[in-house]
Amino acid sequence: MKLTKRGKEFLIATIAGTIVASVVDITIILALCLSLVFAAVLSEIMLIRSSSDNIGIERESSHVSCFKGEKISCKLIVHSGRRRFVKISLSKLVPPQGVDAEIAQIEQSNFNLQFKPRFSGRFFGLSALFELNDPLQLFKKTIEFNAADFYVDCYPDSILREIATTRPLSVSLGELQGSSHGAGSEFYAVDEYRGMTDSKNIFWNKVASMPDERLLVKMRVANIQKTISLALLNSSERGQDTFAWIDSVCEGVGSIGKATLQIGCNVEIRFDSMSQVTTRFATDLHELSEAIMEMSTSHLSNLDNASSLLAGADICITGFKELQNELLASVVARKPALLIEDTGVTPNQISELSIIYSPYKNLSALVNRVAGI
Repeated sequence: MKLTKRGKEFLIATIAGTIVASVVDITIILALCLSLVFAAVLSEIMLIRSSSDNIGIERESSHVSCFKGEKISCKLIVHSGRRRFVKISLSKLVPPQGVDAEIAQIEQSNFNLQFKPRFSGRFFGLSALFELNDPLQLFKKTIEFNAADFYVDCYPDSILREIATTRPLSVSLGELQGSSHGAGSEFYAVDEYRGMTDSKNIFWNKVASMPDERLLVKMRVANIQKTISLALLNSSERGQDTFAWIDSVCEGVGSIGKATLQIGCNVEIRFDSMSQVTTRFATDLHELSEAIMEMSTSHLSNLDNASSLLAGADICITGFKELQNELLASVVARKPALLIEDTGVTPNQISELSIIYSPYKNLSALVNRVAGI
């Protein structure tokens, strides 16, 4: 419990009045001073009885999301039966790191917060300090609000950007290139019809000669694989540059992912989460955005997991710091890769299959190389 500026002035005036009344023996002034003291004590009691037990603070939602450069709002709602006696104000706001925030508007018991992320990615944490004042605003006390599980998702704007791609013929798409069931042009086998099989592939000539009512379909070789897999290798500490580096990763994956979806393929994103390889699939831009957000908080805790991450991945996304490791650099050099620069860092080697990321670079060539277009 502390005195406000107004409370200090009130206290000085009360003491001065009491001294004057004692010296000149003016009863009315003394009575006035006693009344002021009584009012101050009563006002203080009202504030003392106000605490986190009878004042509740909650957030409107557990997370908010937007694209980079946009602003998004969230409310902190105060529940208090003593609202008309105790003034509640938001004196300090600490948003997630990498996110700017301000108090946009106050509506009765609602504090409207506005967030603007500086980078793309997922950002955790929110804390606020509320100041409580008594009815006479002579005293003040604080209540802390912490929400470690609150997070802000900022999607990369590469997902919104127009990307020029060469879409292959639909007859060339399949699960695995040249080795599995697909819709390619080369007919190689006959199988029984199943509910999910495209009815246009029913082998009617063969069905007509069948003694039973089974339906047979033509199976064809896939010329282009149906899913392109991306693997993130993020194993280095980058300090203050972490947010900017992750921002480039998100933008790069967003660009590759959108180009992949535009040619009719699905996207698979692989990353290390809690020392385990986590896989997220995306068949549209919404799923791609959510997968990128989850990926943005991942970190390769053990280089031994790198081989598991890269197994089956078509494109590797990593940084110059990771490529300082000779063994890891040699592994990455064997497949197409998107490399994110680290200032002042020279990689051990850069393969001809790799592309160094820069903003607004069209990464369709990397996708086309993997897809075989």
